[in-house]
Amino acid sequence: MVAGPKLDFVGASETIITVSFTPLSSHDNYLLEWKEYPQASKWDIDGQQKSINAKEVPRSGNNKLQTNIEGLNPGTTYTLRLKVVVAVNGEEPTTGRPSPELIIDTEAVSCTPKPSQCLIL
Repeated sequence: MVAGPKLDFVGASETIITVSFTPLSSHDNYLLEWKEYPQASKWDIDGQQKSINAKEVPRSGNNKLQTNIEGLNPGTTYTLRLKVVVAVNGEEPTTGRPSPELIIDTEAVSCTPKPSQCLIL
């Protein structure tokens, strides 16, 4: 069974994680999964997922696809992985083996004031 491509970390904010990956030439559909860390939690119970169609997502100059996971909790550690969606002989699609897991923290909510700008008329 085909393994998902390796995920690369692009960035994180308080509620969004951005990752990228190089799609396989033989597959267009992927399933990005994430759950709160620790590893003891179960993917099928605690995991969430997002379908990605490589034909519908713009590619960067290095042929990588970039996608966001939104609505996350600030200051939380997440585990992410990617699977290839495989259709066999027109049957119900199945998924291949997951990619290596990527563990990422979202940023904590900042209590420090942000720089202000002043305009004098």
